[in-house]
Amino acid sequence: MLTAGSVTSTTPDAPRQRVPPRWWAEILLGLALFGVYALLGGLPLPGHERRAVTNGENILALEAVFHTDFERAVNHWLADQGWLMVVANYEYAFSYLAVTLVTLVWLYRRRPLAYVWSRNAFVVLNLVAIVCFWLYPVTPPRLLPDAGFLDTVRLSGTWGSWGSPMVEGANQLAAMPSLHIGWAMWASLALARGAAPRWAQTASAAHVLMTFAVIVATGNHYWLDALGGVAVVWLGALTADAGRRAQGRRSVTWTASVRRRLWHPLSPPYTVAVTDTATDAATPAPVKSAQLAAARDFVARHGKPAKAVVQRIGRAGARVVLVGHDGALGDVVVPSVETGEALIEALDDVERAEWDAETVGATAIGAAHRRRMAGPLARR
Repeated sequence: MLTAGSVTSTTPDAPRQRVPPRWWAEILLGLALFGVYALLGGLPLPGHERRAVTNGENILALEAVFHTDFERAVNHWLADQGWLMVVANYEYAFSYLAVTLVTLVWLYRRRPLAYVWSRNAFVVLNLVAIVCFWLYPVTPPRLLPDAGFLDTVRLSGTWGSWGSPMVEGANQLAAMPSLHIGWAMWASLALARGAAPRWAQTASAAHVLMTFAVIVATGNHYWLDALGGVAVVWLGALTADAGRRAQGRRSVTWTASVRRRLWHPLSPPYTVAVTDTATDAATPAPVKSAQLAAARDFVARHGKPAKAVVQRIGRAGARVVLVGHDGALGDVVVPSVETGEALIEALDDVERAEWDAETVGATAIGAAHRRRMAGPLARR
């Protein structure tokens, strides 16, 4: 006869990293990523330059079939704008780097949970792009022979941009996909994932649109390159999501005892280990602006720093219980524990807590609050 014993989960339902990774490890990862870029860039396949020109001509021809080859007209217009051309060149040279760096640092310091996901997506999108550059080199419009494009970088002598002496040794036959668009879109996605302030997300979205206009007008990219940039961001996000779900796998150990009633009335117990690899395929619901606004309003009214405790409430989801600096209690109902965790991460001056002696001691529950908790029967 087999008697089932206890069921014990050996790992948490969804591992959550509250402390950001070591900063030096992140820098090493970035250097390794650059090393892959430099390595493949220094090992071009046979006929690299010839294939790059052919691929560029094919992209332009494909756009012409659908009458969407507007890059040349926009490029000529910008070349006549004087100071605006210079501004566009510098935007192309530096803005995507600055936005990406600021986003990474902000996520690392303020949103460690979102940082890990965003960093993973960033690494994947860059690796995919680097392989594309190696296998499918593309000459940018401004370098395409006899295509009629104007090289705005050389016309204005922009310092630090592609084609300038500072980056003369860089791989310029890497138009597809556009990492300028890729990095800009990644920053928008990462800020949304980290529940950044609305003004920051709006500014990031505007930066994506401005970057698209600049990469086309300066002759550095075809518009289809931007579509390629969107594709690598999508692949990076999918991979990061898959990695996050993989971390949520649960290993369940079933402990059972066997008592054989054959020749020996009792036999030693044994343990059967069963691994449940099922994962929660559902992506946690994002934090809504109304939930953020309600929580921030509570903190503003009841002082900071505040504490927050996430409690599962069955099918209804989870409750984020807020304890203000003055001891007041409030709560925000969210779809899941994961959403509650993200809400806490998005709040300034709110620390994650449990119902321990310190948190309970920080509450100040008055008679009116007790009556509300007791319900209508207690008020009769």
